[in-house]
Amino acid sequence: MTLFNKIIAVSLVCISVNAVTLKDLITNTIENNQNVQSLKLTNQSYNKSYESVKNSYNPNLIVGVNYSQIDGEQRAVQIGKTTVGFAKFSCDLYNGNKNISLKKQKEYEYKNILENTNTIIRETLLQVITLYFQEKTVEENIKVLNEKSIALKAQYERIKTKYNLKMTTIDEVLKFQSEYETNQYNIDELEYNKEELLQTLELLSHTSIDTLQKCQFKEVGTLVYKPSSSIEALQFAIKAQKEGKNIIQSSLRPQIKLEDSYNIYNYDDYNTQILKDLPNKQNQLMLSINFKLFDTSSKQKIEAARLTKLASVKKLEYLKAQEKMKFNLAKKKLHTLKIKIKSLKSSVEMANSVYDMVKIKYENEVVDNITYLDALSKKIYNIALYKQALNDYEIAKANYYFSSGISLKQILSMF
Repeated sequence: MTLFNKIIAVSLVCISVNAVTLKDLITNTIENNQNVQSLKLTNQSYNKSYESVKNSYNPNLIVGVNYSQIDGEQRAVQIGKTTVGFAKFSCDLYNGNKNISLKKQKEYEYKNILENTNTIIRETLLQVITLYFQEKTVEENIKVLNEKSIALKAQYERIKTKYNLKMTTIDEVLKFQSEYETNQYNIDELEYNKEELLQTLELLSHTSIDTLQKCQFKEVGTLVYKPSSSIEALQFAIKAQKEGKNIIQSSLRPQIKLEDSYNIYNYDDYNTQILKDLPNKQNQLMLSINFKLFDTSSKQKIEAARLTKLASVKKLEYLKAQEKMKFNLAKKKLHTLKIKIKSLKSSVEMANSVYDMVKIKYENEVVDNITYLDALSKKIYNIALYKQALNDYEIAKANYYFSSGISLKQILSMF
């Protein structure tokens, strides 16, 4: 192996080592995406809210000190200064099951936010996958346009030599020069598109990217649709709404509360002859029962909660039908793209054959430059369409996987 070939081989190995894979992008997005991290913190907040209402008896223990003082003239039976230290315990023995419903509501809200978070993560990952294959399409387009530039430049140099020998006209030289410069502009525009896609991927995955390693999903097997996280989230939302209605109704039921207070008293500035039996310590137990006989707003609140739940149920039915439709269309899309790829492959083979034949004829002055440029453009165009279809097929695979509802772990195993 020559020194030059060794250098090329080492360079290719280095590029392969430093290239970022699609699996890397997906993993880094899950772990480092700032929007995902924000959602996880929100989940923790909802979890704490749920923890705060888990005890349905809602027990409370309060300790404190009260100090009161009367200035100026006071009656003989009044105490000038009183200090009270107290401990007070209270709990709801029964409040129409309000706390039980509140506990369930917070639990369902917490599960709802977890499922919504999962939905957003999956949508973000699908965006990353789509951008990845769009970037690969741009790379392929740049590659084929560079091949076109090489062909145009070679013909330009050949025609320019003939022009210098007075064997052709200037317009033929200018024609190739114009085509070459236009092609270079198209390459520059694609380079910008590539940079834009890479920077978007860096933002989403929080990953520094030099190059993207080429990869693809495994061939699609038969998948069975199962409801997505969006469906699960809405189902939990409906359950939370039902508990919200129960919370409103609980105010119309009996309310039973237990309270126990223990107080320690200290007195100053009072008539000890009249006030002799002041307590130093005192415990008070109180059981209260109340029932609301009339309420002007609960009926409307209950009806509003019922209508909100009904609207969510209708939305759930629509969402289920929509997801099944998308799953079936995603499956059909794969079949359509397979046919398209097969057709484009034949078109590429034909365009290559036509171009090779026209090139020989042009160089032997059997056809004109317009015929040659047309054959070259068709060749490049068909190659670009074929490469794009291959990447579109990978995007279609991802859409099929995600619309089927399979887990992220299963998706990661599809490489």
